[in-house]
Formats: sequence, structure tokens, C-alpha cells
Amino acid sequence: MSRVRVLHYLNQYFAGIGGEEKADVPVGLVEGAVGPGKRLQTLLGDSAQIVATAYCGDNYFNDHPNEAQAAIIQIARERDVKMLVTGPAFASGRYGFACAEVCHAVSTSLDLYAITGMHPENPGVERYKQYKNRKVFLFPTTETVSGMEKALSIMTQFLSKRIAGETVKPPHEEGYLPRDFRIDEFKSQTSAVRAVNMLLDRLAGRPFFTEIPVESLEPIPVAPPILDLSKACLAIVSTSGVVPPGNPDGFRGYQNTKWKKYSVDKLDSMSERDWDVVHGGYNIQFMKKNPNYGIPLDVCREMEKEGVFARLYPYYYMFPGARGLISETHRIGREMYLDMKAHGVDGVIQVDT
Repeated sequence: MSRVRVLHYLNQYFAGIGGEEKADVPVGLVEGAVGPGKRLQTLLGDSAQIVATAYCGDNYFNDHPNEAQAAIIQIARERDVKMLVTGPAFASGRYGFACAEVCHAVSTSLDLYAITGMHPENPGVERYKQYKNRKVFLFPTTETVSGMEKALSIMTQFLSKRIAGETVKPPHEEGYLPRDFRIDEFKSQTSAVRAVNMLLDRLAGRPFFTEIPVESLEPIPVAPPILDLSKACLAIVSTSGVVPPGNPDGFRGYQNTKWKKYSVDKLDSMSERDWDVVHGGYNIQFMKKNPNYGIPLDVCREMEKEGVFARLYPYYYMFPGARGLISETHRIGREMYLDMKAHGVDGVIQVDT
């Protein structure tokens, strides 16, 4: 049986490159395991092999996050790794932030499990919770490197279970920090019985775990109204999944982490061209027959000619929204907003599905 190929990510210090004077070093690569990775390899035994160690200076990563993530993803892809381990970062804030970002970026791009560890008060923990990535797991550690052995042992145990194909159990059983989303599972007791048992445990002062974590969201301020639409430039924003033929940008049917905009310049209707539809939340056959349902270009052109608004932005913004993570949709919304502001868009026509 071949060993599972693992990539380990470290900062410049734990990779043996140097201290703060080397914090600006860009992404680099060492074949095999180095630093704490050597102990990690020993604990993994024959079940997995750390084929490479990617490293990056803490300052460089925080100053060039996109470039650093792209380089690490490329390393993982070229070496055909099946799992990723980052850190542990303990209480180091810059390092913890990088570990959380690398886990999410590599896991999302290559669809693999990623495991990291850091102190619960590390800023990287909040990033981990925001992403709510179902294949990324963060284990709590001590503040200092004195807890290295315990941290590596816990992370290795979890990694070994994933290699063996065992089902991931809830946070209170596995030990990783919760990400506050719901997971479907079968129970032998009805919901009423389980709810009463939790109530009795709480009244008696016994520990209990809620099955439905409550997520608190920051309020989103309401934008001021457009007082005169006849002078406004509007853009179409849609979650319908209408994309160019062949889905060239690789959208998934659910839990997308990116957005794109596509040209409708000189088109009066979406039926004037061929389009594909990528979406996991509804029957896409109707949308394929008439993509104006998702991108109402035909109606918008009529309103534009009638002077209801000044002009329609020559691109529409697309993000298939099925089962989208809240943290990702917030980020995508911000990025779309900045792009629209840069191109003189005054408001949007939001088309949901």
C-alpha cells in the first residue's frame, strides 16, 4: 500500500531559514521533512510521507498573500499531494494567519484535507472560523513551542484517521475547534428526546453540546437610494450560474469561492448567444432554454432604451450561490463592489435563484 503524500507548510523560523531578519523571504521549497516536520514524519510512520516542505517569511506572506498562496498551491499540485499540514503556529499571529490562509487556499483549490494547530487566541483562529471550510481542521495548542510534541501528536492522530477513511466526528469528539455549521447525521433518538436530555443536562450542571450552533453575523448597512435612476449606470449581478460554454472558469455547482464577470456588450438578449448553466440548487434545464431568466438582459435593454436608467454596464457579474459559505459570499460581495466602483457602476440589479 502506497503512503499518502503530504505537504507541510512552515514559516521561515521553523523551516530553519532564519528569524525576524528573514521574515521577508518569499515562498521556498525543501524536499522532504524539516524542523517539526521530522517529528511529524516519525509519528505518521508508514501511513504517510511528507514529500515536501513549503516555507515563507511571515512578513512576505502578509504583504503578498495572493502570490504566496498561488506558489504554495502550485507546489502542492506539482507534487500530487493528498493532504496538507501547516504549523503548528502556537500564539504567533502572523504565522497563524498564514497557516489558516494556506489551509483554505490549498484545500479549496485541490479538494483535499488540511490540518493546522494554534493557540485559541491566535488571530488565525478567527480566519479559520470565517472560512467554514469543511475540509480544514484546526486543533488548539499551547501558547508556546513547549507544547510542540502534544500538538503534533493530536494532529497526527486526526490525520491518521483521515488516511484510514474514517468519518469525521463532531468537534467535541475529535478535538478540533468548531466552525459553527451544521452537519447532517442519523440519530437513534428523536429530536424531542435529545432536546429534553440536553435541557436536563443543563439544569443539572452537566456538560452538553448543542446540535444547532447559533451564528452571529455583523449587520450590513443599507446603501443610500439612487435618487435619479435616469442618470445611473446599473450592472446585473446574478447567482443563477449562467456562464460561457464549457464553464471556462471552473465554477462548481455548490460552495463556490470565486466570481467572474462576462461581457454582454452589443447583445440585446441572452438568447443571441449560447450559454451553459452551472448550479446545484435548482433544475437548470429551464435556464438553459432561456438564460434571460437568470440574466434579464432582454428586459434591461428595453428599460435602458426607455430611459429608466442611463446605461447598462457591459458586463454581468456571476457567482453560482448554492450552499455558499457566508464568509466567502461576504468576501465576494466586497470584491464585486470594489470592481463596480472602479468602473463607475452606481447600482445593481440583483437576480437570485
